[in-house]
Amino acid sequence: MSIELHNFVWEEERLVQVESQPHHIAGVLANIRETLENSDCEWDDIYSAYFEHEDDGTYTFYEGESAEAGNPGIWTYVVYDCALGEEEVVTDIKINTLDPLLQLLAAV
Repeated sequence: MSIELHNFVWEEERLVQVESQPHHIAGVLANIRETLENSDCEWDDIYSAYFEHEDDGTYTFYEGESAEAGNPGIWTYVVYDCALGEEEVVTDIKINTLDPLLQLLAAV
C-alpha cells in the first residue's frame, strides 16, 4: 500500500529517517532561494520544499509553520526499494527535526 508523506506518494519504497546534515540543509536552502529569485514569493510564502541528494540516496524535506500539516521542521530520509505493499516510514524519535529548521532560518 502506498504512503503519502510530505506531499508525495511513495510506492515500493521504504524511507528511513536519518539526521539532516549540512549539505542536506544547503540543498533545501538552494531550492528555496531559486524559488524566491524566480517568483514574487517572500520567505513566508514558502511552506514546503525538498532536495534530492543522489550521492547519498537521501531526500530532505522542509515544512514551514504555514504548511497545512502544521508541523514545521526538516526531515531527511534514505530511500530504499521494497516490494509492493511493504512500504514503510521508519522514524527516529531522537532526531530533532526543529534544530535544522532553526539553523536554516538563522541563515536567511
